[in-house]
Amino acid sequence: MSIVIGLDIGTSKICALAFDTATRDITAVRAVANDADISGLPIDRHEQNPGRIIELCCQVIRELVSNSQISADEVVGIGISGQMHGVLVTDAQGNPQTHLVTWRDQRAFTQSQTGNLSQHNPLDQQVAARTGCHLHPGYGGATLWWFGKNKGFAPNAKALTIADTVAAAFSGRVATEPTHAASWGIYNLKTMQWDQEVIKKLGLSCSLFAEVLPSARPLGTLRPEVADLLGLPQEVQVCSPVGDNQASVIGATGIPDLAGQGSGDSMAGMDSMTADSVGVVNLGTGGQVSVPRQDYTFVQNLETRPMPFGGYILVGASICGGWSYSYLRSFYQKVAMEFGGVDLSNEQVFAKMYELAAAANEDADGLLADTRFLGTRGDPEVRGRIYQIDAVNLTPANLTRAVIEGMIGELADFAYSAGLESIKRIVASGNAVRKNPLVKKTIERLFNLPCEIGEVEEEAARGAALASAAGLGLLQAT
Repeated sequence: MSIVIGLDIGTSKICALAFDTATRDITAVRAVANDADISGLPIDRHEQNPGRIIELCCQVIRELVSNSQISADEVVGIGISGQMHGVLVTDAQGNPQTHLVTWRDQRAFTQSQTGNLSQHNPLDQQVAARTGCHLHPGYGGATLWWFGKNKGFAPNAKALTIADTVAAAFSGRVATEPTHAASWGIYNLKTMQWDQEVIKKLGLSCSLFAEVLPSARPLGTLRPEVADLLGLPQEVQVCSPVGDNQASVIGATGIPDLAGQGSGDSMAGMDSMTADSVGVVNLGTGGQVSVPRQDYTFVQNLETRPMPFGGYILVGASICGGWSYSYLRSFYQKVAMEFGGVDLSNEQVFAKMYELAAAANEDADGLLADTRFLGTRGDPEVRGRIYQIDAVNLTPANLTRAVIEGMIGELADFAYSAGLESIKRIVASGNAVRKNPLVKKTIERLFNLPCEIGEVEEEAARGAALASAAGLGLLQAT
């Protein structure tokens, strides 16, 4: 038996699983809360302690390896998935010199003494069409511009994602790969290189950026001290990471048959899925819809993201996503407390919300909800609204149903922009889908496609393991 560990470094949770490369079964799973948030920051900032994240990654792998269902000697590789867009600055050896500034950070687009990118964004639509990348709040390129204006960089500094940093801590090799590089908004998807023109327009040095290696390929074996800490053989291969969006798509649908695409690797038959057949909807704290494409395509209000082993996905991302439903739950709790002095648990309110929404009409009696409560990637100033209110339709049942329709409708609009004609079905994942059957029904109605719930809850960790197993040459054609 050969086991590849899939490690997913999320914003709120860190998960590791054991993937059997022969059976493709997940034999063990461990997860811990990501408690690395830095407290006391201004409202437009979100940072995490990278040293703490590395500690948590080591902890969750140690717990996984101690599981009696697997043996440390069976582990041959570690695949890593990580939260995209965020950035931290390290020294030349990959040791963190700053906090991780995550995708939730808005500082580069808010007012400051040094100005902001809303005033002089060098990536206008013409540049975005040339590179294929957009520069939005929370994206690494924007954050690095802010660092350059306000803090500066040491001569040997390197900019890395948190997944790159963990990979460097494990293997000793400082590098990145296309799925994460493209998430910073300063990568050229046509040349598959850092875009030097955009980097210079941001006032940054090209030396700040690490070499870009293929995704999910061996970086090197575990450093001896790390192997001892994890309880694994030193010969275990650490693979270059995969962005959590791409890893989730692979984890939910498998590796498409993309033989001859992109990198030229022959991945035909690695999974039963075929390219341009399955769209993926993920509803967690945020929301994403990913539509596969074999060839590069630029769509103005979507993001084109490279896939490991070739091909692309067109991605529409909502900032609120499933959080908008939790926001409504919090509102109901406040109403119950302030009007009746009743303290309701999350579980009680969610159960009642489902009961009410299930009894409401599909169209919520005309009530509509725009759930863009925190803006959009392209326009942070946009805000949500409840509208088409008449004299009788403003009820808890209709409001709950309208919010479900709103959060799915935003993703459906993205998907129609991407072109759904090649998609035969939707695979949906995330807690907002699994815990509320109405979400699945609403996806089917608004997308006009059959929808199934992904079998694996930890899609990103599975996708990292599956991609890395393929990159290590451990998967046989089926």
